[in-house]
Amino acid sequence: MTLLQQKKLKRILTKIIRNKKKLKLYLLNLHWLRIKKQKERRRKRTFIKLWKLKRLNTIKRYQQAS
Repeated sequence: MTLLQQKKLKRILTKIIRNKKKLKLYLLNLHWLRIKKQKERRRKRTFIKLWKLKRLNTIKRYQQAS
């Protein structure tokens, strides 16, 4: 194998490795995005529940006062 062929082979290998790393990072990021969205949905649900409870308590207080 000539020197030129070796360089070319090395370049191709580095490209392949780089692409694999990019793909791996992309997939990892997708996984974390899913988790982040799920957490956001849960947080939203709990905030809605808390808001409803707070609202009910204020309504009950006004009814008891009058």
